[in-house]
Amino acid sequence: MGGGDGGHYRISRLSRPILKVRVPVGDQVISVFNCHLKSKLGEFVKPNGAPFAPEADLTSYDAHGRMLGSLRSGLRRMAEAHVLRGLILEELNRGRPVMVLGDMNDGEHAVSTEIITGETPFKNYAWMRRHDAEAANDRYSREENEQITENVERVRLHSAEKLFVRKSLRDMVYTAAFGGNFESIDQIFMSRHFHPEYENRIGDMEYFSVLNDHLTDGSHPEAPYNKLASDHGQIMAHMTLVDKSAEK
Repeated sequence: MGGGDGGHYRISRLSRPILKVRVPVGDQVISVFNCHLKSKLGEFVKPNGAPFAPEADLTSYDAHGRMLGSLRSGLRRMAEAHVLRGLILEELNRGRPVMVLGDMNDGEHAVSTEIITGETPFKNYAWMRRHDAEAANDRYSREENEQITENVERVRLHSAEKLFVRKSLRDMVYTAAFGGNFESIDQIFMSRHFHPEYENRIGDMEYFSVLNDHLTDGSHPEAPYNKLASDHGQIMAHMTLVDKSAEK
């Protein structure tokens, strides 16, 4: 039997529900997902009858066990991202524009994020060896290159933050800070229906806002114990519908 030694991973529940709302906008219906994926806090196994997991006892610090807990939480986060990706594809395959909002608990280059957004297409598939190549120069044709690129782009999501950074020439946006690390773990992803380079787009992002003045990196005397403010920055994408009649 095939499959190699990759094994399997199964979850019976999500750490938090994924919300899906279909929003009528003009003559379109946009499918909007809201999610909060598993945090980076370790997931430890509590023995039967025990009051807590052994790894939670920091007075008997178990470095290996705590890293295994991080592995579990990472696997759960990626599994939840895979569940979300399946729901996204269902909507895209029905021809519906998609937006995904939420706390991904991972950066833009994390595997879990790439699972949600989909692959980034290669510049040119015509230089790649075919999947069924029998010789070194068996490569995809130009027509197949266009087909493959379209297959990838059709179901790909784009980061509102990255579009804003490229447009505004800013080099950093952050929604969370701790221990001197500033990163974006809250995202807005959009299907190509909102990408400025897609000729059949239905909307444009006019501006992207990040409300993060209240964040500290944990070094302030009151942080992280000051719970009067959120420990996340809030992000907003300001969208306008495309007036097709005005483009003609």
